[in-house]
Amino acid sequence: MFLTGVAPEPHAAWWAWLRICFVVSSVIVWFQQHKKLKDLERRLSPRIVIRNLSPRVWPSDLIPFTGKEYYFDIFNASETESLENVRVEANSLPDAIGYPNVPWHVRNDGYETREFSINPASIRQIDLITGPVNKPDSQKLMIVAHTVNTERRPIPYGRYQITVKASAKNTPPATAVFQAWIEAGELKCVAL
Repeated sequence: MFLTGVAPEPHAAWWAWLRICFVVSSVIVWFQQHKKLKDLERRLSPRIVIRNLSPRVWPSDLIPFTGKEYYFDIFNASETESLENVRVEANSLPDAIGYPNVPWHVRNDGYETREFSINPASIRQIDLITGPVNKPDSQKLMIVAHTVNTERRPIPYGRYQITVKASAKNTPPATAVFQAWIEAGELKCVAL
């Protein structure tokens, strides 16, 4: 520029830097807002979470025998939307059960309940398996807690891997794998 005899405009470089800073800050703000919107969408959309495998030994003073059961939670991670038409089924079962893709029993519901709803930020519990505890008045059988009563039968003692799938209307399904066995006369179960 000096070679032509024309002096550069004194504020041209400053305006160029101002434009670059504006574009860069606009892009940064856009990415931050996009991330916040994605986070908000994730928090508001219904989402199935399978969690909290829990044991319970039922007292023999209420019924003539005791035993142990395992159940898990189906959690709706949305803060605003209900999960509708939720169904929890066996994705894979041991051959000993002899009935594929069986629906699981909703804890504290009748055995005819196969689909249900879950309110936002709420759970429904699903029975998984029952078996013995190391007591003389204990249930002796190992039984998978599904809803097809005509096909429910005890399974031989062994180590079983059980895969369950929870699905709902307009929501991606969730899958969990559990392992159950009898050890020292008592039912044991873990989430894998």
